[in-house]
Amino acid sequence: MQVAGAPAALTGRDAFMRRVRRTYAGYFFVSPAALLIVVFSIVAIVVSFYISFFQWDILSDKHPFVGLANYRQALGGDNLFWIALGNTAYYVVFVVPGITVLGFGLALIANEALFGRAIFRTIYFLPSITPMVVIALIWIWLYTPDGLLNTILGALGLPQPNWLSDPNTAMPAIIVMSIWQAVGYYTAIYMAGLADIPQDFYDAAKVDGANRLQEVRHITIPLLRNVTIFVTVTLAIAAFQMFTQVYVMTQGGPVNATETMQAIIYKNAFRYFKMGYASAISWLLFLVIFALVAIQMRIFRSRENF
Repeated sequence: MQVAGAPAALTGRDAFMRRVRRTYAGYFFVSPAALLIVVFSIVAIVVSFYISFFQWDILSDKHPFVGLANYRQALGGDNLFWIALGNTAYYVVFVVPGITVLGFGLALIANEALFGRAIFRTIYFLPSITPMVVIALIWIWLYTPDGLLNTILGALGLPQPNWLSDPNTAMPAIIVMSIWQAVGYYTAIYMAGLADIPQDFYDAAKVDGANRLQEVRHITIPLLRNVTIFVTVTLAIAAFQMFTQVYVMTQGGPVNATETMQAIIYKNAFRYFKMGYASAISWLLFLVIFALVAIQMRIFRSRENF
């Protein structure tokens, strides 16, 4: 029985229309970004999975269905695929821990600085906002036989390798450049995490007689667990998709020493026009990244610390 003067209960359709009227402006403003995501991400992902089962040459009108042949070719008949996967894994193994440890250390130093903190932050963050192509061109000059790096090594009486032309030094040279370029961004993330740690923990540790190293080991590192998970996961995903450095600095050489997964995907798609095969490699790379992230999340499962 309805009470006199009380508003009538809304039907399901009326309630839905009222919610639409209240929120349509938000949907309107979000729609351009949502459309871009749908067209260039979701649709592109679906299409790439579809054409991975075809011999898809963009210069031909015929696209015969080949089933899993593209995947079998990558896994069993293409030696370059395994070389690129090994090089990419080598890059990830050094870049992810390198940036994580160095970023954490720089964040600790910056957090302790009493003077010049703003200048320090600006200096280490600048490479992160500089286009990678520009960074790569600068480091090409540094790595040339008569560049600044070899000039310094020569003055110290040390060997002066041809960094980007030697298979033994080309990938380490790219790794060093990549760490230098990206560490500032992750330092900023660690600094934000440090700012969220309550000072009470450190005050209590000082009362108990803990030194600075013990504070870092037993307070800072455990309470930055979630930040470290975020850093390592995002770094691993980005490292497996590394492309610009190789494309600008070495083109995959010398002797395929810096050939990476993204590089062979690009070459097969836009140089050899094998879109189906490139899509198959892309999905194999996705499976590798997915497995790695799943393992990371399983081992370093996030939990509330305080």
